Amino acid sequence: MLTLLAFVVTIVVIVAFHEWGHFLAMRAFGVRVLTFSVGFGPRLARFTDKKGTDWVISAIPLGGFVKPLDRRDDELPEDAREDEEFSGKPAWQRVVVYAAGPVFNFILAFLIYWLLMMAVGQRDSLAVVGAPAPQSPAAEAGFQAGDRWLAVDGREVEGWQDVISALVLHLGEEAPVPVRVREAGGGTQVRELDMGAWSTDPEQSPFAALGLRQAVLIGRVAEDSGATRSDIRVGDQVLTTAGEPVTGWAPWRDLLQASAGEALPATVLRDGREVDLTLYPQPVEYQGRTVGQLGVAPGGLVEHTYNPVAAVGAAGDRFAQQVNVIWASVVKLFTGHLPLDSLGGPVTIAQVAGESAAVGFASFLMLLAYLSITLGVINLLPVPMLDGGWILFGIIEMIRGRSLPERFLMTAQGVGLTLVVSFMLLAIYNDLVRQFS
Repeated sequence: MLTLLAFVVTIVVIVAFHEWGHFLAMRAFGVRVLTFSVGFGPRLARFTDKKGTDWVISAIPLGGFVKPLDRRDDELPEDAREDEEFSGKPAWQRVVVYAAGPVFNFILAFLIYWLLMMAVGQRDSLAVVGAPAPQSPAAEAGFQAGDRWLAVDGREVEGWQDVISALVLHLGEEAPVPVRVREAGGGTQVRELDMGAWSTDPEQSPFAALGLRQAVLIGRVAEDSGATRSDIRVGDQVLTTAGEPVTGWAPWRDLLQASAGEALPATVLRDGREVDLTLYPQPVEYQGRTVGQLGVAPGGLVEHTYNPVAAVGAAGDRFAQQVNVIWASVVKLFTGHLPLDSLGGPVTIAQVAGESAAVGFASFLMLLAYLSITLGVINLLPVPMLDGGWILFGIIEMIRGRSLPERFLMTAQGVGLTLVVSFMLLAIYNDLVRQFS
């Protein structure tokens, strides 16, 4: 139920904002708007405002539309004025109307990022790696436990979110990506990371595909705890426990909880050198059962808070980063550098929306902003039937000084419709394959 609700809210919000942009631009230029619809199919609710616009909510929340008074679609009613008709407006005004939808998607995303920067700020973990998975691209690149990422192909990074955003830009490229790191001993090196394993299956987690592991760093040690008895210290990076490599905070915590009262041999990285320890997770009662507790908290956390003015710059940086990532992904999809089976449809969106909503409201808002940018970028593609196609035709008309032939526009519209429907069907097919494979 949460997944369905999150999906509906996501689609309704980003589509309504998109169509609202078209609507406001039409009204600004004096165009009569006949219908503003969110969704398709049977009408669930409807009312008509004083200017004669029908506001409609329909049963299938997979899109929406704004219908202006346009002689190309219907005969003009007797009470209509010539200046209320859309196709008769100057080309530059029609271009603005078509561009307003994607622009409003971008505005929505920016506002979400701005609010989140003020409300929760930015939280991430320092991009410090644990021992990479054996025979993985990360291991072959020479990554070692304690390497802290500084830059990806010259682009500075701080936390793992920055790292992933930077690596996405190189999906599908044959050349390895240069990664500058600071080693545990203090020196600086450049590792050449092969992205092939992730490019062939971009739905995988980049950590799993590339063999990267996030470091388990100790940020706080409780007094009179098993950690003090174990001589574990703030700043230590846990490498192994009970003879097994530590692959992340969650699996390490699970191991400690399952080992109450035991003595576990461990190795930590301290000041650039490996130190052998024995860990003593103390038995404690938790939710009716006995679990092991060491008495430590994660370290290496990056937290930034912003006032309303500073949040504008931070939101702009996040917005630009996401636009860059989405645009690069779209280009790679069309140029064949990314497989077509990576394209997701409504089922994928619904699943991701449900998962984000389950994590928390801030996570859901981040997804909403990302999808709003995605809708804006896709609609600006120069494909007939999309806003970008009509923008292109409007610009050509402005250069020519006269309208494009009606036959050409009809043919282009048919081609565009075929392309859009084909990609929609492909996305739905990919969804079904993922569900039943």
